[in-house]
Amino acid sequence: MKVQVLTNVRTDEFFLALWIHYYGGIFGRENLHIMLDGDDWTPTVDLTDVNVHVVANVPRERVRRDRRTARWQSGLANNLLRDGTDVVLRTDIDEFVAVDPATGMQLPEYLATLGPETRRAAIGLDVIQAPSEGPLAPDIPILQQRRNAILTREFSKLVVARAPLRWMSGFHRGKEVPVDLSTDLLLFHLALFDRETAARRIAGRKKAAEDSSEGDHIAGRFTRFDEISESQPLDFDARISDAREHLMKSLPSPTGPHVGRIPDGNVARGYHIGIPDRMTGLLPSLDAFLPG
Repeated sequence: MKVQVLTNVRTDEFFLALWIHYYGGIFGRENLHIMLDGDDWTPTVDLTDVNVHVVANVPRERVRRDRRTARWQSGLANNLLRDGTDVVLRTDIDEFVAVDPATGMQLPEYLATLGPETRRAAIGLDVIQAPSEGPLAPDIPILQQRRNAILTREFSKLVVARAPLRWMSGFHRGKEVPVDLSTDLLLFHLALFDRETAARRIAGRKKAAEDSSEGDHIAGRFTRFDEISESQPLDFDARISDAREHLMKSLPSPTGPHVGRIPDGNVARGYHIGIPDRMTGLLPSLDAFLPG
């Protein structure tokens, strides 16, 4: 089975290195496609064997940029599917898709079980550093050190396509695509997994031209550290079935269904959960992908 993995990036060296290491290690670097947002910056990350697409005319204003990016990557995904790719996996640069180890399957095995018309979303886990969690040790896997996440509709995104589609702005869903979620497929969103890394990321983005709408969007997310500090984590396995049931109650719109809302969460965005022990090896350590 041929799997191609897509993303887009702008001035984000840390997550670009992690994204290439993670997905390249699973599917091969030659099956990665990275849309470089703008021709006014040059990554320092090793891009050997990676398919790099420089798109120069992406608008800087966030809403217009998101629409343009979704259209461009939808076109690339559909061309790949027409040309013989079996599965397109598409994520943001700070999103890492994995299969629950309880299934006994790795991600390629799981994707091979999906039918030819599948367009599937993952359960979104927004990993956030808790007050009790200190600086990251470089030689210990990330999820051994970051054990708190918000299970939320916000990152329960359509990431797997075996049939053509038109992703909507933000890549949360496809146009006129029914909601299809499995509790086995997980998306770890790492934008706030470490305060220090998040602050460096914001500073790094100032090195290239950016619209204020993007900076405001990123900076506004820093308030989300409070979600973790003001609540206690729930048991993941006790909540995952209820979470899927809520998320599958799709919300209609003129362009097709959205995933449903979680009405009984212990935080505003959903469930603050503890990441189970069995998942702590799913993501690498910093030493695995950062230069020494």
